[in-house]
Amino acid sequence: MTNMKELTSSEPISDKNAPKVLVGILALSILLRIIIAFFTSMIHMHRDSYEYYRQAEIILMGRYLNYFPNGYPFIVAFVKLLAPGPLSSATILLWLNIIMSTLTVWFVYDIGKRVFNSVSVGLVAAFILAIFPPQLNYVRWIMSEMPTIFFLLGAYYFYYKKQYWWCGIFFGMATIVRTNIGPVFILLVALEAIFVRKETNWLKRVNYTLLAGAFLPIVLEGLYCYWKVGVFSIEGNDRINIMYAVTAYGNHIDFRIGEKYPEINTSAKATKMFLDHMKAQPVEFLKQRVANFWELWGFYASSADGFRAPVSRIMLGACNFFLFFFGLFGWWKNWTNYNRSMLILPFLIATAIPTLLVAIPRYVYPAHPFMILYGSWTLVYLYKKIKREPLF
Repeated sequence: MTNMKELTSSEPISDKNAPKVLVGILALSILLRIIIAFFTSMIHMHRDSYEYYRQAEIILMGRYLNYFPNGYPFIVAFVKLLAPGPLSSATILLWLNIIMSTLTVWFVYDIGKRVFNSVSVGLVAAFILAIFPPQLNYVRWIMSEMPTIFFLLGAYYFYYKKQYWWCGIFFGMATIVRTNIGPVFILLVALEAIFVRKETNWLKRVNYTLLAGAFLPIVLEGLYCYWKVGVFSIEGNDRINIMYAVTAYGNHIDFRIGEKYPEINTSAKATKMFLDHMKAQPVEFLKQRVANFWELWGFYASSADGFRAPVSRIMLGACNFFLFFFGLFGWWKNWTNYNRSMLILPFLIATAIPTLLVAIPRYVYPAHPFMILYGSWTLVYLYKKIKREPLF
């Protein structure tokens, strides 16, 4: 367990008032999401959105394109079956984003209250997530971010409730929507076996229920891919992403490198190209990684080739500052508690992989709710310090 001094009944928000406050936060959450999705002039389709639609249409034709992870195209395909028109399918997908995003606010509340033993932490985290600009912004995009956040956070919600089958299913769904999320549940199962389960036989320490649930959607999609194209896979763009990493320097990426090197036609060749670059230019390679990290978590966001206004850059940078410093402080003060420390895994995975390969700020958005939980703990902790109320 932990030696961390607990936040106790001396809460900024009482248990008696918590239900009313939570209802207000959820109402605010859904209202803001409806407004940003349907009552602003901001667009809904990213260039990747068109690719998701194309892959969905290929699935509906009984074929398979193994490029982007097909988890989200499967969702799009299902929606298109319900609503064949492009406008109506987009509307349903936006409503799906709104529902998923609002449910993440509930997930965060329950996790904060349950894991930190503090209704205040849960409510503060729920409120911050309800109004957090990057999370609000991606509700209006027909992209894989919102389903990834929903399934990943839902997996943790079920994990802490010890509903391991549903936890695994949600981890598996998160993985087929965004493959670089997969290491999170692998690490979680491994760390649980090491630090929580005390059976003498190591094989009995493994959480097989969680693993079975997680691998079910992964194996089903991989088998479908094998049936259609003869390769067991859940995504096929790893080769080009590794090639992008050779030139990636923050938000500067040569997206035409694949055309320049047509001979690099396998993942193995792309990996060799990447490693050769690392060995030949170690200083440049290190600078690239630092630039990538700053692109993900910098306190003054890049202009995104002129598409991001100064106000947006400052706002995103301020959000990153809160998540990084307040979030990491919260983790540091709670790291000896197993359940609390496991919330850091999405941050570690979502940061490490893009830093090594290609860094686009939205790649770390699935980690935001987890760092908001830590940051909310920090805010309650500081409140009690200022008020000189007992922490234990």
